[in-house]
Amino acid sequence: MSELQNKWVVIDDKKTEARLRLFCFPYAGGGANVYKRWNDYLPDSIELACIELPGRGRRINEPSIRQKDILVGTLKKAIIPYLEEKPFCFFGHSMGALIAYELIQSLNKDEGLLPKHFFPSAHRAPHLPRSTNKKTYDLPDEALIQRLRELDGTPEMILNNTELLNLVLPIMRADLQICETYQFSTENNSIPVPITAFSGLNDKNVSVESMEEWSSLTNRSFELMRMEGDHFFIHQHEQLIVQQIAEVLELSAV
Repeated sequence: MSELQNKWVVIDDKKTEARLRLFCFPYAGGGANVYKRWNDYLPDSIELACIELPGRGRRINEPSIRQKDILVGTLKKAIIPYLEEKPFCFFGHSMGALIAYELIQSLNKDEGLLPKHFFPSAHRAPHLPRSTNKKTYDLPDEALIQRLRELDGTPEMILNNTELLNLVLPIMRADLQICETYQFSTENNSIPVPITAFSGLNDKNVSVESMEEWSSLTNRSFELMRMEGDHFFIHQHEQLIVQQIAEVLELSAV
């Protein structure tokens, strides 16, 4: 595989005997390290592959991508060799769920490749409108910092450090632009993939009801896992979420 392809997919614990790969897509501003501890909880039968987007982590010196179609198209080319090696499934949290969904649509349409299971987390079903038309990606720095503080997903030590903010704000602007300018295509039909969604019961940004709407985007099975916590419940319940994913895949004989 080329150097570029390896940049997109991070596999820290290679499991040659694993029967499938779990690809994990990060939330806005996040990188592959969001899922770095998941290997501690996954069985040997599942190999963890984390998506590293440009502008963060090992790719900190690369410019972030601000357009959804460019991101999905470039990621698709890089990830295909990994998908052809063994069965796979996708997990995405917040923006990661949206990117994973669009990637599934593109892979199905152009390549005839589909994950065995899809796990969207903390992002409304993409055919639903945003709760507000306000755009935050182009706010002045101080206003954007305040918005990030309200979302409670960026550590205060970053928000109070000018040097770190100079690295983080361009990434957040790019990711927020993808999310806030997203338009659902009416050509998108339901995907022939089972969906298990995760929802935070105290998530002020994404309601349980909007997570239930993912059921209308699949013609296979659907289940909603309700988790205690806010929008970033995945950090509070890492082990439980990973165990639930493994159980779903085992029960479905993937």
